[in-house]
Amino acid sequence: MPEATEQAEQPAKKKRSPAKLIISILIPVAVIGFGAYSYFTSVGSTSKVGDCLSGEITSDPKSAESIKKAECGAGATYKVVGRIEDKLQNEGGADGAICEPFATAEYVYWEGTKGGKGNFLCLEPFKA
Repeated sequence: MPEATEQAEQPAKKKRSPAKLIISILIPVAVIGFGAYSYFTSVGSTSKVGDCLSGEITSDPKSAESIKKAECGAGATYKVVGRIEDKLQNEGGADGAICEPFATAEYVYWEGTKGGKGNFLCLEPFKA
């Protein structure tokens, strides 16, 4: 009787597509890069005393999205007169007490992560 010399077929090793590998690396790098870019270019992290901002601060939290750095001139709405770093949003006080040391400050702007720390900007109306 002839001996069966059949060998079990081994499944071919799946090759990982180079495109999938590149995508699996690029997506996390892009997300991290965008987060870093957003942080380092945000109004709260880059504005300093003397800078001007445009936009409108109202009681609506969404109004903060309109605040942008601006040239001190016709397009400016506010001027930064004080900056307080590394504070929770509730540390500013309901009436903006955190900016009391800055006599001309009429508005308080806070930017940070929800539940985390951020920066307060004490603002006065821009006068051309």
